[in-house]
Amino acid sequence: MILAESGFSFGGLDARVHLVWAVALVVLLALRAERKRRAALALLTADERSGAAMAAAATRRRWRIALLSAGLLVLIFGSLQPRANPRKVRAEATVRDLAILIDVSKSMLAEDRKPNRLESVKLEIARLLDRLSGDRVGLIAFAGDAVVVCPLTSNYSYVKRTLRNVGPGTAGQGGTRIGDAMRKAMRDLLGLEPVTVEDDDPKPGETVLDPLSTKKPGKFADVLLFTDGEDHDSYPKHAARQLRSLGVGLTIVGVGSTEGRTIPGPDGVVMYRGEAVRTALEDKALRELVLEAGRGRYLPASVHHFDLVDLWETALRRDDGHEVTQERVVWQEVFQPFVLGGLALVLLAFSFPIRTAASRRRREAA
Repeated sequence: MILAESGFSFGGLDARVHLVWAVALVVLLALRAERKRRAALALLTADERSGAAMAAAATRRRWRIALLSAGLLVLIFGSLQPRANPRKVRAEATVRDLAILIDVSKSMLAEDRKPNRLESVKLEIARLLDRLSGDRVGLIAFAGDAVVVCPLTSNYSYVKRTLRNVGPGTAGQGGTRIGDAMRKAMRDLLGLEPVTVEDDDPKPGETVLDPLSTKKPGKFADVLLFTDGEDHDSYPKHAARQLRSLGVGLTIVGVGSTEGRTIPGPDGVVMYRGEAVRTALEDKALRELVLEAGRGRYLPASVHHFDLVDLWETALRRDDGHEVTQERVVWQEVFQPFVLGGLALVLLAFSFPIRTAASRRRREAA
C-alpha cells in the first residue's frame, strides 16, 4: 500500500517473491562449498606462489557467485511486474448488476453435493467471478435472517474474500426465509424500493415480461438465487412478483437431491424427535418462483455439475446493461530495465574468468 501511494507498485506480487530465499540458500551453499574447496587445496599445496594463485582464484569465484546471485535477484524483481507513474483514466462501460443470494441454512450442509451443497455453490461462484469484467456483484447470505455480506462492486478480489467467509454462522437466525432475502436484495443491494403488488394468483399471461419492462428501474439487474428451496413462511412468491414489477430478473439454481439427504450435525446427523432430519430439493416451488418473476431461468443443478459461467453468458449477460463511467488506474510498466540488467549480470558472471592469463600459462607450463 505504501509503495502504491508513493507511485510504485507490483502487478504480480505473488509466490514468486519467495524465490529470493531460494537464491539466498544457493548462495550460502556455494560459499560453503568454496570454503571447503580452499581448505582441501591448502592441505595439498605448500608452495607460497600456488597458495596465492589459489586465493586469487577463490576471490574470483566469489565474485562470480555474487554477480550470478545479483542477476537472479534482479530477474526475480523484474518478474514481479514493477510499475510506476499511476494515472487515473475514465471510460464508458456497459454493465449489469447481479445480486447473488446464498442459502446458508443448515440444510445446505447436506453432502449430496461434494463437499456439501454450500461449498459447491461457493466454488462455482468463485469461478464465475474469475470470468466477470466490469459488471457489479453483491452478496447476500440468508437463513432465518438475510445479511448483506458484500455491497455491489466490481472489485472481484474483495467479493471472493468475503465469499470464503460465508457459512451457516453468517446469518444469525436459523430457518430459511427466501422471500426476505429477495426483498433485501431489492432494497439494500439494487437500491430499488419494492412496490405493492396483489397477492392473488396471477392470471394467465401475467407472468410474461411485458413490453413496458424496458422502462422499469431494474431492467439491467438480476437476482441469482442458490437454495434447496425450503422456506419458512416468507412469502417468496410475493417477493418474486415485486421483482417482476421492477423489471428485475430472477435466476434460481436449485441444489440438492430430490430424494432427500440427512444433515451433518455435532453428533453425526441432525435429529428431531428421535428421527434423522432429511432435506430435499423443493424443485416445483422453485420453478414456480421463476414463473412469478417473469424474467429469468431455473437451473435444477440437483446433485449434478452445473456451469455457472455458461449460465451467465447465455442467460444473463447477453442482455444489454446500463451505461456507467468507470475510473481505473493505469500504470506504466518498468520491468524492462530490470530484466535486461539481470540478464547482463548473469552473462557477466558466466564470462567472468576464474584464473588470470598468467596463472593459466603457469599451469600449462607445469
